[in-house]
Amino acid sequence: MSDELLILGVRLAGGFHFVTLVLACFTPIPPDWEKNLAALPPMHRRFALAQNFSIGATIVVLGLLSLLFAPTLVAGTPLARAVCGATALFWGGRALILPWLGVRATLTNPWLRAGYRLLIAECVIYAAAYGWLAVRPV
Repeated sequence: MSDELLILGVRLAGGFHFVTLVLACFTPIPPDWEKNLAALPPMHRRFALAQNFSIGATIVVLGLLSLLFAPTLVAGTPLARAVCGATALFWGGRALILPWLGVRATLTNPWLRAGYRLLIAECVIYAAAYGWLAVRPV
């Protein structure tokens, strides 16, 4: 595969990081989020909010790195391999965690069910693609 095609793929993935983040902001999972958070002690509520912010910030950083530094990530320098490996670990972890969360019961319409399947597929594809960039021979 040519470097130009790989660079385009990394940039597209970078853009889709932002699409994923925007869609996550409009996805009603879990239902009654505010009501459920209000029932928690303030410290637990802050932990939940901080975790969501951290996940969102990570997606933004990985998206920006993919958009702005795609040629560098494809070049295979040690730092590029580390960034690609970390990106693969993040998305691979998400692919494992999402089913464990047990959200299927809240997927009340076909759009939510399709979106959830696409999210899992995206996580697996990113984990595989960035993982391959981390270990491929250059």
